[in-house]
Amino acid sequence: MSAYEDLVHELARLDADSAASSAQATRRLERRRLALAAVRTELDERTSEVVDLSVRLRQSTPDLMPSNAVQEAETAVDDPDAALAHAETALREAGLSLRATVRAAQRPTLLPDVHHVLRELLVYGACMVACLLGQLVYLAASGGGGEAAWWVMFLPPVMAALVGYLLVGAANRPRLPLTDRSGKPVKAVVPHNPRLGVTLAVCTMALFAYFAFFA
Repeated sequence: MSAYEDLVHELARLDADSAASSAQATRRLERRRLALAAVRTELDERTSEVVDLSVRLRQSTPDLMPSNAVQEAETAVDDPDAALAHAETALREAGLSLRATVRAAQRPTLLPDVHHVLRELLVYGACMVACLLGQLVYLAASGGGGEAAWWVMFLPPVMAALVGYLLVGAANRPRLPLTDRSGKPVKAVVPHNPRLGVTLAVCTMALFAYFAFFA
């Protein structure tokens, strides 16, 4: 009789252990299901943000399902907890990278790390150098002097200053607008510094006058 009672107690203990193991497995499965649902939601949000940012930057959308991701998903069956942790870490890193890309796109298009005056000097200067080269080519072809030289001395630098003004606006304007704390776009102040363009245009006129009338 004692052996029978021992067997009954052992069977009851095994049933209790089995029930506890089953409940623990159920809870683990539920946690995995919730974690997977959160990963899927965040993945959809990141995908939508990447597509929207690509459209706004006029860039082609990258491959959002590379071949190695499929292989990792197949091997994740052996260790789903590690796979979920890896996915959550990857999504956090993707979010940080996405925010860094947005911050970079909200800076000036040309040489974002330099002061805007240096950027404007480079743009206006390039326009004036091209203008002066064109003037010198005309001077060499026409032999110099004459009434037309006065028009060539004034008009091309003025046109180069206007072109530089437009290019400076494009160089100083960020590709994406700045946003406030609520996410609404803030109108960016785009400096043009036309006085710098006019100053360089006058210098270009003086150089051409020197080569045309005094050199």
